[in-house]
Amino acid sequence: MDQLQIKDLEIFAYHGLFPSEKELGQKFVISAILSYDMTKAATDLDLTASVHYGELCQQWTTWFQETTEDLIETVAYKLVERTFEAYPLVQEIKLELKKPWAPVHLPLDTCSVTIHRRKQRAFIALGSNMGDKQANLKQAIEKMRNRGIHILKESSVLATEPWGGVEQDSFANQVVEVETWLPAPVLLETLLAIESEMGRVRKVNWGPRLIDLDLLFVEDQVLYTDDLILPHPYIAERLFVLESLQEIASHFIHPTLKQPIRNLYNALKQ
Repeated sequence: MDQLQIKDLEIFAYHGLFPSEKELGQKFVISAILSYDMTKAATDLDLTASVHYGELCQQWTTWFQETTEDLIETVAYKLVERTFEAYPLVQEIKLELKKPWAPVHLPLDTCSVTIHRRKQRAFIALGSNMGDKQANLKQAIEKMRNRGIHILKESSVLATEPWGGVEQDSFANQVVEVETWLPAPVLLETLLAIESEMGRVRKVNWGPRLIDLDLLFVEDQVLYTDDLILPHPYIAERLFVLESLQEIASHFIHPTLKQPIRNLYNALKQ
């Protein structure tokens, strides 16, 4: 992908763990590579399809100086976050933040951290069978948006019978396709935080829930940890999930089953 590179932007600011760093300040140096498609800007002279690097450098300087943080990791992360928010066309950012005057008191050229993030597409299943079910789904989607998760597509809302053997009310279910620069484990934490914020209480496995947010796919990633399994292990067993996926992503290939969603849907339906 095409890349814009900015190298060694110097900014004086007041970040650091020690009180003297926050009082006296010091020099920081930013270098970054931003990846995005430059075709439209190059061929049509379309400035909206480009990143004005002069304005970006000024924005970084403003953002960098408006707060004080203990860790340069925090500063670098926030710069990446705000750059993605300000420039939706950017697909990937690799940002290095150097601290050449770090208080190490040893022969040292510089200390630095590098944050590297790229946007990914993911699919999230939503379900609710308590209160105003459809309103709960809409609220959850709005909370995703408020956290910088871009909603690309929404399936229709389906009325479905409970899955898992627990007697309870029917569900309202749907699937959304999103774009996010959050890594899969952080995306899952964000979804769990939304559930908690909306008042979900986990008492019975597969029992009634105000809101349920399941991370189904993050592109073609395959993960197996104590906290997260990707793809979600029950996709091929849940007709309502496949029906919603079929509506918005029928040609998406399941990363481990190596079948398009439409084939999995038709097989389970039969």
